[in-house]
Amino acid sequence: MPTDKTAILKIAFEKQAPLTEEEWIEIRSYLKERTFKKGAFLCRNGQVEHYLSIIYEGTCRGFYNNKEGEEISVGFMFPNDFVSAYYSFLTQRPSLMAVQAVTPVTIISISHTHLNRLCDKYKSAERIGRLNAERIYRRKEEREIALLTMSATERYQDLVDRNPQLLQEISLKHIASYLGIKPESLSRIRKQLAKQ
Repeated sequence: MPTDKTAILKIAFEKQAPLTEEEWIEIRSYLKERTFKKGAFLCRNGQVEHYLSIIYEGTCRGFYNNKEGEEISVGFMFPNDFVSAYYSFLTQRPSLMAVQAVTPVTIISISHTHLNRLCDKYKSAERIGRLNAERIYRRKEEREIALLTMSATERYQDLVDRNPQLLQEISLKHIASYLGIKPESLSRIRKQLAKQ
């Protein structure tokens, strides 16, 4: 595997905990490069998530199906973001969430087994795991707070401000479901904002 691709994982990890050369060599030996075509699933609803990954290139989305079978997007992941059906990854039980490639995607992955082995052996790996769990929790909490305290227009503006590439890669249908509104409502919001 080319080292330039694994380097993004090393950079991401070292922002959270310094790694010795020995630690990085062992971590790198467990990394696996995987590619997915647009529309392919990294993890389907009902599958166990075996990998924690970082996106090298491409865009993914996480979603659930509601009782009516509609897809409800709960997150979008871009290059340098971690991607996983994380609850399933932690519990090693079938996932209720699906993770899908929105564009062609290349990711660098580490398996649940190998990550646990590293956490048992190295304090730095345990710290990296904890900090990533905290980051995923913060994102979830921020989304819940936005849904409860902001208008649909404010949620849309906040989402676009934080993720400018969103509109080029994610369908308006998926953005609307993430915001908790119908596509027609999103169209109205976009028209209103365009007039300002």
